[in-house]
Amino acid sequence: MDKYHSNNKVLLPLRGVAVLFTIIELGLTAYGVSVYNGCYILDGFEYCQTFGAINFLLFASLWSLLVLAYLLATLRFGRFSHPIASFVLLLVTALFWFAGFIAVAVFTGGGCGGDRACQTLAAAAAFGAFLWIIFLVDAVFAGMAAFGGGGRSTGQNFGQPMQTA
Repeated sequence: MDKYHSNNKVLLPLRGVAVLFTIIELGLTAYGVSVYNGCYILDGFEYCQTFGAINFLLFASLWSLLVLAYLLATLRFGRFSHPIASFVLLLVTALFWFAGFIAVAVFTGGGCGGDRACQTLAAAAAFGAFLWIIFLVDAVFAGMAAFGGGGRSTGQNFGQPMQTA
């Protein structure tokens, strides 16, 4: 087992919070998709379309559940994990969350008044921001493990082969 997966005291709670927030996000965005799917009136203008940013956050939630299932399985069965694959998956997932929460935050415009659907999407944007931070922190841990950073005491420069004793 590599040093990335041997640090379960940090990764397990971090991924547990990610699973919880992703399930909350899934519910919020599913509600947003159901409300804004079709014609709706926003700021006095009628829109008849499905808003892509809300759909993208729904996709990011489903994608994250798949990635988290893989990552949690690798905590138990470390031999099925590859540090670079974990790093890439986490980095792509963090990018998805960043793009999604920014797009939905722009859509809500910072003020919803009494519109419950808009307030739900504002909450989805907030949970998306938290999920972006969680996946980014996990990606940093995975990157340090994959590329030899964070406590590497071999005295070797990056990119040079390690000497065996």
